[in-house]
Amino acid sequence: MKSIADINAIREKMQSKVFIRDNTKEGETHVFVGMGTVGLQSGAVEVFNAFVDEISSRLIKNVRISRAGSIEAKEQPAVEVVLPGKAPVTYAGLNADKVKVIVEKHILGGEPVTEYIVK
Repeated sequence: MKSIADINAIREKMQSKVFIRDNTKEGETHVFVGMGTVGLQSGAVEVFNAFVDEISSRLIKNVRISRAGSIEAKEQPAVEVVLPGKAPVTYAGLNADKVKVIVEKHILGGEPVTEYIVK
């Protein structure tokens, strides 16, 4: 059985992850993870969680992660990244390691990762 202090510590730790997922504001970077049937079968939940973990662990502000229906791509799981004022970029065939690269180069650096972009 957990103590109230343990439960409060867990709540505080998870609060930032919930905020990243559930609050969208104008002018923010938005990440849509395709959670359709094929995406789910291909690991979309792991990719979604990798984005949440990477964004929250780096304390990156103004990024929101949302579940989407199917994102059309030959490879799955697929993700669409929308930086403010930029055209959406669709990535496919992702895993946790590729998520780290996308966060570093595209979300933080502003340059899409061309080798993961849907062709």
